[in-house]
Amino acid sequence: MKSDDFSWMVPIEVMLGSLNHGEVQACSISNVPDELREANEDAYKPKHISIGPLHRGATRHLHLMEEPKWRYMHEFLDRQGTKPEQNRRPEIRLRDCGVDILKLDKVICASYGGSNNNIVEETNSHEIAKIMIVDGCFLLELLIRLGDYMEENHTTYNNDSILETEEKIISVLNDVAMLENQIPFLVLKKLYRKVFPDHRCEIKDDYRVANIVRKAFGYTSVSSLGVAHILHLMHLSTVEQSQQHEGKKAKLELLRCATKLHASGIIIQAKSNSTNQNRHKSEVEEFDCLGAKQNWD
Repeated sequence: MKSDDFSWMVPIEVMLGSLNHGEVQACSISNVPDELREANEDAYKPKHISIGPLHRGATRHLHLMEEPKWRYMHEFLDRQGTKPEQNRRPEIRLRDCGVDILKLDKVICASYGGSNNNIVEETNSHEIAKIMIVDGCFLLELLIRLGDYMEENHTTYNNDSILETEEKIISVLNDVAMLENQIPFLVLKKLYRKVFPDHRCEIKDDYRVANIVRKAFGYTSVSSLGVAHILHLMHLSTVEQSQQHEGKKAKLELLRCATKLHASGIIIQAKSNSTNQNRHKSEVEEFDCLGAKQNWD
């Protein structure tokens, strides 16, 4: 290797660049810790569908499920949009996806951490792009169909090998939600924007894929900016739901307290910043936004 050959430093530069990237999180797709895996190793391995390069073809069943993934990809690339520019031929859409995803090879590599990073680095960049396109298109089509299924419109998907039973659906969704079975969320957004272009907004402001995930899993809508992968988005949505639930409980308790105080003849009013209105008043309790502050004559 020549002394002025710095190609070996490219992965380091990409990893550093991804640290402050709005759409990428370095090492966000990592191995499950050994202390968790030891209790039940099979619980962290996909059983029906492999997503990404880590468990691809690891078992005979996962290998057999590759064919349905290609069918799903074909259906996704053949979907019709609401605008003329969103109704191009599947082969043109596929080529556009290939060009864009191939440019993300270093970003994709940076997303995988631990031994996963070695697996991705040792895989040919064209093969990585192929995996991302096939699995990404499959995943988008699956989530769209699942959203329709949840709205009881699933009769349009006859003879679907994945949506044939609720048990099969649950098993597949368990695989989709596994940490080691993720692909970068940026890949999904890129693929969707190539199939259904929308020039009105930049990719960071495009929440269409996040809304597809939300509809499929029944989560609340949250900002997808900086989301690493589907599991990360599910986590953010769960936290948002929990915070909303706690907020409702707190408001209910405050309402109950206010009702009791009002029944006792105590007047409640907002705390004023005006010095002229900061005088003590008989039987008036002033509350600020963070806690109760009592002012009595």
